[in-house]
Amino acid sequence: MTAESAAVACRRCCIDCSFPLSESSTSWPTCRLVERQVILTPETTKEGGARNKQAFTLNGGSGTHIDAPSHFIPHGRTIDALSANELVEIPLAIVDVSSFVKQNNDFSCTLQHILDDEQLSGAIAPGSLVCLRTGWAEERYGKQEYYNYDESAPADAASAVRHMHFPAFGPDAAKFLVRERSIVGIGIDTLSPDSPGVAGFPVHHIVLGSDRFILENLLLPTTIPARGASAIVSPISIVGAPEAPARVWAMLPATA
Repeated sequence: MTAESAAVACRRCCIDCSFPLSESSTSWPTCRLVERQVILTPETTKEGGARNKQAFTLNGGSGTHIDAPSHFIPHGRTIDALSANELVEIPLAIVDVSSFVKQNNDFSCTLQHILDDEQLSGAIAPGSLVCLRTGWAEERYGKQEYYNYDESAPADAASAVRHMHFPAFGPDAAKFLVRERSIVGIGIDTLSPDSPGVAGFPVHHIVLGSDRFILENLLLPTTIPARGASAIVSPISIVGAPEAPARVWAMLPATA
């Protein structure tokens, strides 16, 4: 094997865990859709100066995105205050609960599920990003099934949002990860880490209230191992923003 081929063989595999942002991107039901304005095209500009320019209007919670503490916590940190040490090359722990979700769309990950996962895959390292792989987005993102509205239930009187069914974190699991595992944040491949049937967004308050971040609408393929990978989270650094679209990558361990 040559030095060049050895370098290629040892190159780390990078997996994109985010969905492309477009006018059809899935977001929380009350969020406005992404809007695109075409300003210039090569056909409409003078010869020698041909170029494309577009402008976009979007909600901070559009598509795959990050929640900073200020999303729920008064005076909490905003997106631009998150440091590179929290976002770049952080240990990634995947907790796979997809088998439970196949049996129950309202599955909630409890502390016991986390402990069982650690028995199987190893302890969650301090400073980790812990992502719940439910399999939800892989099959449903971009479709009405992603929201999984309950057509038989009335819409919420305050928000006008119809009741949904999708898997999530439980508050006891969130508390354990924050207090006992000193994580930097959590992520999930659904609309929210909070169960739609639970009022008050307790998981948001637990995680963001501990000055951590949350990733939503992730894509978490089974090629990402339970332990050993690292994550790179790259949000748009908008001053004062509580949320922002983010590109998220999983970096797999180098292969010899």
